[in-house]
Amino acid sequence: MHRWRWLMHIVLKSLAYRQGRSLLLLGVLAMAASLVTSLGIVSSAMGLRVAEEVRKYGANLVVLPAAARIEVGSGGLDFGTITEPAYLPQDALLRVVGNEGVTEYSLHLRGHLKAGALEMPAEGVDFAVIRRLYPWWQLQGGWPGADEAVIGIDLAARLKLKAGDRIRAAGTAGAREFRVAGVVSTGGEEDKLLFIPLARMQEALGVGSSVSQARLLAQTGGVTLEQRAARLQGLLPGSVVREVRQVARTSEGLLKKVQLLMALVTAVVLIAAASSVASTMSMTVLERGKEIGLLKAMGATRLGVLLLFCGEAVVLGLTGGGVGYLLGSGIARFVMKTVFMVSAGIDLRFAGLSCAVSLCLALLGSAGPMMSVFRLDPVRSLRGE
Repeated sequence: MHRWRWLMHIVLKSLAYRQGRSLLLLGVLAMAASLVTSLGIVSSAMGLRVAEEVRKYGANLVVLPAAARIEVGSGGLDFGTITEPAYLPQDALLRVVGNEGVTEYSLHLRGHLKAGALEMPAEGVDFAVIRRLYPWWQLQGGWPGADEAVIGIDLAARLKLKAGDRIRAAGTAGAREFRVAGVVSTGGEEDKLLFIPLARMQEALGVGSSVSQARLLAQTGGVTLEQRAARLQGLLPGSVVREVRQVARTSEGLLKKVQLLMALVTAVVLIAAASSVASTMSMTVLERGKEIGLLKAMGATRLGVLLLFCGEAVVLGLTGGGVGYLLGSGIARFVMKTVFMVSAGIDLRFAGLSCAVSLCLALLGSAGPMMSVFRLDPVRSLRGE
């Protein structure tokens, strides 16, 4: 313990004696560590921000049943293809959606119901899930409760219905009367549909606990959305899992490009910082040739002299890492506040990363100069040769 205390005392005195060069090295290491910290925090927060924004656009995967197709014809006559209605078992979907990175899901059952003599497209959904996953729905009226429905604005105009009216919808297995709680407008196919509770749609069509499609919001978590879809495909035989490409491709591609740019900038700065540390340490070794020769002449071993230089590099590296973490956190907060309009919290994971980067730069940049210590002849050094 006494030996290590004296070594630390000599290291600190040496750094204090060469304040200008020590401050230069400390500034270079702190700059590199602050860049790694700030870019790391911004990249991490940006990934969370992008995932949060993607949630607002709904599902990025859709699960459809593999429809039964029968070719009708004889000889040279071709009468076309008959497609039988196909469904997905709801229980199997519920077992899968809790895994494989699926954070949210909505189940849908599409079919046709009759309002008197008029046949209309309808869809059974869970309105609580729809309200949470599809915030862009513009609803005139209110969200429905039990035995209530939502009607698309185009279908409402066609049937001359408004919020508060009642409609009787009949399927192949039964009929039920619903109160129209609201009129929805999205600018898409929803404007032409009647939406009723999923359980009531299953009863009207007589399909049991089956659905016609599931829309999933899956996190990639280090894998591409295409790989996630392939995994789900293997867990759901008799189904087809497709990507909602306009959401998935854009979000993944943009995030990867920005993160790649950040990584390239960081790599360039780290290489420049390592070169600066190496050149500064080389000059320090040349200037301290007589000092090193005197230490060796007094009985210091090569390992002892090497530990002295390693100690200086470790002190500078850890100090630069600590300063770099504080500066980088401040820069990251400023960027997140001005660019993304959100505040970045304190992430202590990057404190260790900042110190590790700074320490590695200090040791790697000092490796070459420290090796020259082994080749230094104390007699020639004391002569000034």
